[in-house]
Amino acid sequence: MIKTEFVSLKMNSKTISHYKKLGYNVDVNKFFEIKVNDLTKGSKVEIDAICDICGTEKKVTYNEYCRNTKNYNIFCCSNKCAVIKNKKTSLEKFGVEHYSKTNDYIEKVKKTSLEKFGTEYYTQTLEYKNIIKNKNIDYSNRSMKQKKTFLKKYGNENYHQSNDFKNKKNKIIEKYKNTINEKLLKKYNNLISTDNNNHIFSCDKNHEFEISRELLKNRIKLDTIICTICNPIGSSKSGYELQLIEFIENNISAEILKNNRTTLNNDYELDVYLPDLKLAFEFNGLYWHCEINKSNDYHKKKNDICDRKEIQLIHIYEDDWLYKRSIVESMILNKLNKTKNKIFARKCEIKEIDDNKIIKEFLEKNHIQGFVGSKVKIGLFYNEELISLMTFGSNRKAMGQKSIEGSYEMLRFCNKLNTNVVGGASRLFKYFINEYKPNEVLTYANRSYSNGKLYYNLGFNFIQNTIPNYYYVIDGIRKYRFNFRKDKLIKEGADPNKTEHEIMIEKKIYRIYDSGSLKFSYKNKKPS
Repeated sequence: MIKTEFVSLKMNSKTISHYKKLGYNVDVNKFFEIKVNDLTKGSKVEIDAICDICGTEKKVTYNEYCRNTKNYNIFCCSNKCAVIKNKKTSLEKFGVEHYSKTNDYIEKVKKTSLEKFGTEYYTQTLEYKNIIKNKNIDYSNRSMKQKKTFLKKYGNENYHQSNDFKNKKNKIIEKYKNTINEKLLKKYNNLISTDNNNHIFSCDKNHEFEISRELLKNRIKLDTIICTICNPIGSSKSGYELQLIEFIENNISAEILKNNRTTLNNDYELDVYLPDLKLAFEFNGLYWHCEINKSNDYHKKKNDICDRKEIQLIHIYEDDWLYKRSIVESMILNKLNKTKNKIFARKCEIKEIDDNKIIKEFLEKNHIQGFVGSKVKIGLFYNEELISLMTFGSNRKAMGQKSIEGSYEMLRFCNKLNTNVVGGASRLFKYFINEYKPNEVLTYANRSYSNGKLYYNLGFNFIQNTIPNYYYVIDGIRKYRFNFRKDKLIKEGADPNKTEHEIMIEKKIYRIYDSGSLKFSYKNKKPS
């Protein structure tokens, strides 16, 4: 999967015609921002790609990415992941991990062998049997000789019973313990005992538990809680949800209610509820919360009920927890009033920023929705470091707005992770109003994460709740619907008589809906 959305590219005479055909207004020897998917397949521009198998982020050229995903549209970061991809492809295509295990392949081998040797397998031929017969060895004499050698060398006829073997085995076990402790089990580093198939650990909550090698391997791979007591086998709660609960428990001493139904009159369940803060968290597994299992307005209704009870409900989506965990944890700490660093905006220098690379890097690291292109980028710098950013642009068609002169949309606002910039938003917005003198500024607060308090404080007026937006779940990640418009799907060979939704359902790609957004407007009393 490509993580990078836009790249800055210098045009040359060979590529300019390609980009002009795609609608870009470009000139030779000038840099322009280009969508990654519009690059030529031979482009050597570096992009950030996420492995579709293990989720590792890797820098590759766009040309390398295209070659990697040519056959099955799956990006692999290593040979190990490529093997997993091949097994997955073979399972989907033939129902087994390797083609050599299919009946079709076995029948072909038998047919070829019958034609060549007169038997279904070469091992059944007289030729093969004679070769084995001629190579027959008296293993009994060799065994006696080995016994004498072992007895002389190790003091025991059977090497596996010797002290030398036991010492080597203990060293291997000790090395295995250290490998698990240091590299794999950061928290659960107390291996008590192990054999070929099972391990006994104790976790940081002093639970002593037994776990099979296969389950241990799977839980490590999924980066989920290993303890079978904290995370019982067959539990209805995912390991990721348990990680979320554990993170909240480790950062607040207030009362925490889990799986609470009484607060919402038994209509809905709150995964985590902090009554002292009137704050709740919902963990949304992408499969269990997509359209197969939840209605289009499920998340919206849950937010509506919480709003009526003056409870702020925060939705944590599975892919955000997996791939943007540092941002999610910073958001949670902010909601718990546990942000580590505090800086006052008056101590910062305010600057406009032209370099899109700085903007992109800051937003990808610190904003849950990542980068979006913008016209105006204003930042607060503390000791020459960017710690707070606010961006503006024209009204977006994707949000159902028309571009009007003098009207802007606030696109992004965020602080550096784990940092509270006191008065930062107010100072940045005031600068924008004074310098650009807009007639109106629109903005949207995603109800999954925000109750819009920031915008009320900045002087915005609430307009309306928007309908829930939807994404498509592909390879365990939510993809924005704009990339799956009907006209685009038809170009890829889809049936033009079917709707976008019907086409995607046929591909077994399902929608997941959010809670909608809060739309706000700021009217400038002294416009230009």
